[in-house]
Amino acid sequence: MKSEGFPSALLFLGLILLSHHELDAQRNGSAIDSLTSTEETADFIIRFGQGGFSDHRSPVGKLGGGQFTLDVKLKSFPIAISVSTEGYTNSRNPTHSYEIADLIAINSLYMVRPFESESVILFAGGGIGGLKVPKGETEPGAMEKGILYDIEAGVNVRAFWKIGVYGIYKYLYASKEVGNVKLIDFSEHIVLLGITFNFSL
Repeated sequence: MKSEGFPSALLFLGLILLSHHELDAQRNGSAIDSLTSTEETADFIIRFGQGGFSDHRSPVGKLGGGQFTLDVKLKSFPIAISVSTEGYTNSRNPTHSYEIADLIAINSLYMVRPFESESVILFAGGGIGGLKVPKGETEPGAMEKGILYDIEAGVNVRAFWKIGVYGIYKYLYASKEVGNVKLIDFSEHIVLLGITFNFSL
């Protein structure tokens, strides 16, 4: 994915900062407890996964990519706001109109913990966003912009400490036509697997 380096760096920096915060909180737990009685009000989930979808337009019959996502949910409310950046290509420098160089989606997700343990979260929902698709080899670097719609469902399982694993299925639709020519044409079933970092504030 063309933009995976930047999200990876953000994830790494976020993990370091949050780990440092947790260690400080543990070392000074009694002092903090005596100074404040504020309860945690929101859950935050960082998701970083890899996957892709099948597409006959690709020479290899599929496209690979990844997702970097932040989910934010109030503890008193089952709906989370999710913002994700994704990309699905055959190479680091996409040049074909069947590749997704970059996309940003905003989704509303219903989250529920089906078991007594809080380590398992099921979620489902959908939303809207924008994407960039290469115009083709005749216009290197030029991108066509469009609107996307998606729905998704998945599970997040906390494995240890604040680290977990997740898997999702999502359906993505985007279409743009000018002069009877399809510039953007996606109706894709996407599967992603990855890791999560779960914390509350």
